[in-house]
Amino acid sequence: MSANPLRILARFPRPVRLLLAGTLVNKLGTFIVPYLTLVLLRDFRMTERDVAELILAFGAGSLVSILAGGVLTDRLGRRRTLLLSLLGSGALAVVMGLLPSPRLFVPLLLAFGFIADLYRPAASAVIGDLLPSSERATGFAGLRMAVNLGWASGTALGGVLADWDWRLLFLGDGLTTLAYGVLVYFTIPETRPAPAEHSGALPAARSAAPKPQSAAPLPKAHPGRRASPLADGVFLLTVSVSFLCSLVFCSHLVVLPLTVTQSAGYPAVVFGLLAAVNGSLVALFELSIVQKLKPFRRLRLAALGYALVGIGFGMIGLVMHWAWFLVAVLVFTLGEILSAPQQMAFIADWAPPAARGRYLSLYQATWSLAFAVNPTLSLPLHARLGERAFWGLAPLVALPGVLLLLRLDRSADRPERLRGLASAPARLG
Repeated sequence: MSANPLRILARFPRPVRLLLAGTLVNKLGTFIVPYLTLVLLRDFRMTERDVAELILAFGAGSLVSILAGGVLTDRLGRRRTLLLSLLGSGALAVVMGLLPSPRLFVPLLLAFGFIADLYRPAASAVIGDLLPSSERATGFAGLRMAVNLGWASGTALGGVLADWDWRLLFLGDGLTTLAYGVLVYFTIPETRPAPAEHSGALPAARSAAPKPQSAAPLPKAHPGRRASPLADGVFLLTVSVSFLCSLVFCSHLVVLPLTVTQSAGYPAVVFGLLAAVNGSLVALFELSIVQKLKPFRRLRLAALGYALVGIGFGMIGLVMHWAWFLVAVLVFTLGEILSAPQQMAFIADWAPPAARGRYLSLYQATWSLAFAVNPTLSLPLHARLGERAFWGLAPLVALPGVLLLLRLDRSADRPERLRGLASAPARLG
């Protein structure tokens, strides 16, 4: 079976291919978030304290947006939620770029934060709806490829625009988001399963592993259309694993810049290149790797991935040299590639179809929450413990996640327990 990314993408249903293309276009125009702090300090002459408070409020809005997006995805539908988020946030960004005075900028920016990420659970749910279980991990890898390719290119172009005129950042971001919304309006149908499809799981070719001889019992979720992810013991364990791993992973944006520049004495561009290696590897190789690993059990792959994330970050503090940092980045990036799409595929299979948006949104929110929590934990620990001891904590934090995933593999990832399996794509409507 070919692992050529273009041939893999060509096998997806047309709405999925168009969704990935729209995601790429949208992320190519991701100009606001990477340069928001710079614009507020340099162009709006805000104090650092005011900027910090505004960024915190913006981040809180983003977290709420993801969670609300899950509810809207299940209640309004995937298509309406996508349109609400993309057309609404795109219009707000364009208006901010055209404001004659910055007086209205702050309230519009806060509104932008509350609407911009509504689309994320909806986009993930479309992939879960249209792809059978055996293809979902590959589909999520394709979504991550589009995000990483667009982000890497967009942030580079955004630096040029930021030095030219800050308004171009908002106009470019808004117009590309609106383009994504127009694409959804004309080409993406509603994919939410019909009520008749909400009951039970269907036999699937994916994950047809033999029933284990013994498995520790796990909490069972109540079946049915109104299943709540917050009352689902298996899902909460899965989210806990995601939070632990993302808490470790966010250190590459919070603490690694300090390690590279202050402790190792390198210029900031070295950290920038290391971060670019991470995103580039995910964009270039994740889809093909996930396709090649389809015969293997996904939660075991995810557990191996989280182990590599812990090992990779644990390596950082051992040697203060750019080549060693590069090896560590390669290790934890491989762990990210192995873990993220596999865990998302399990969640899409575990969730009842009627609640898939809420399940995926809560999973995605763990990354935003971890990014908010990480600095308050990692920066004081880094200052107190030093490089070797601080980074040495990473494998210890990742280990419980590895063990929980292996337990879920034995006890939960079995066809008779998965409620969102599909041997055929959802009906388009």
